[in-house]
Amino acid sequence: MILHYVMKPLRTYVMIRNFALNLSQPFISFVSAASGISGENLAIVSSAGSALPSFIQFVMGFFNLRGKIITFYGTLAAGLLWISLSFIPFGVFFVVIYVLLEASLGISAYGWYLIMERISNTSRGKILAQYSFYSVIGGMIATLLTGFVVNKDFSEVRYFFFFSGSLFLLSSLISLKFDVDYSKEPLKGLSLNKELSKFLIITFLFDVVWSMAWPLFPLAQVYLFDMNFENIAIINLIANFSTLLLQRKIGELVDKNRKLMMFLGRLALSVFPLAYALSTSVYEIYLANVVAGFTSSINSTAYLSYIYDNSKDVRKGIGLYNAVSGLGDLIGSSVGMLGIEELEFLGMVIAIKLMMLIIASLRMVASFVYLKIQEVKPVKF
Repeated sequence: MILHYVMKPLRTYVMIRNFALNLSQPFISFVSAASGISGENLAIVSSAGSALPSFIQFVMGFFNLRGKIITFYGTLAAGLLWISLSFIPFGVFFVVIYVLLEASLGISAYGWYLIMERISNTSRGKILAQYSFYSVIGGMIATLLTGFVVNKDFSEVRYFFFFSGSLFLLSSLISLKFDVDYSKEPLKGLSLNKELSKFLIITFLFDVVWSMAWPLFPLAQVYLFDMNFENIAIINLIANFSTLLLQRKIGELVDKNRKLMMFLGRLALSVFPLAYALSTSVYEIYLANVVAGFTSSINSTAYLSYIYDNSKDVRKGIGLYNAVSGLGDLIGSSVGMLGIEELEFLGMVIAIKLMMLIIASLRMVASFVYLKIQEVKPVKF
């Protein structure tokens, strides 16, 4: 009865929030590169969406916080910061505001995760999948809308920043209507068993290699393929649609052989830098992004499920997983941009292609380490 009563404001919140987010966020790195942001600033923009929420959620795990109130304040702050971005010229100050924006998104997401944990405790898979479906569908529509409206007139993206911010402000008001709330005891101590510690080290090292390509993708989109917003929207549409088609089947395969799927999920990530290095047209990039459904589905199931099944304290395991992933993302993005700067004497096109080939090779090599992972299966208390 309680679940039925609270579903409507929760559903409305997540649909509007994710629609608003996908109006703008998928285009941030691309428009930043196209507008002249480069070097370490581009590395920060490219990794902020992954690294900052991870760090924020790790730190927040040490405090006793109510899900509803931090969802409200995080969403409200994100709305105000999106609106601010619509007026700020591209440059260092734009990067600073975007970093604060991603931090606020991490805060709101942490509150949302707490609430989802509370309402899904009787039927996790069904309820979480339902909300995930709303998010992905709304996001696909929003990304296509921005991509086809803006297309080649990049200045128009600022209207979508403002629209995103306005919808986030509306979402923050809706979050006050939630009739469910939840908090958890703060984390205490960080000690882990040997195998889980090894898994986190492997995760950190792979994330460094993985994220090296992130700031290179928008550079390749600008300098190699002369893309526009429509191209970026189609890439995201293909990746999301592929994920929708494959997610359930991949989940079944993960249950049957998790170690193999963890390895294949990481190995397949080498397809993307290879595609940017070797493709001759944007259509080949579209084709390569079909693989995103495979990699995304594994990424959202296999690695977290390993922590669930091999941790005595799941929250501690998830918190440290987020922290090492975020640190690896920041370091890797910076290394990737440093590599481009060192090779720039060859010309931007050759430098990008060469770095993409190097990163693809590193991803292949690093993926094999996942075959060394062992299951612990501890007794739960």
